[in-house]
Amino acid sequence: MKQVPVLDISDCTDCEGCISLCQQVFVRNDAGFIEVVELDSYPKEAVDEAIKNCPCGCISWE
Repeated sequence: MKQVPVLDISDCTDCEGCISLCQQVFVRNDAGFIEVVELDSYPKEAVDEAIKNCPCGCISWE
């Protein structure tokens, strides 16, 4: 089963830490919100680093 990173935008403080740490997965969309890019697979170590460093804990694996 494929793991997908999820960003809870309601808890996000918009610090852009996830974008800095893992720009291949997290981007700012046209509406100005941070979102997860759809990929066939996600770089586990990079996403785990973004999860670990998220100040509000709004990133998780699903």
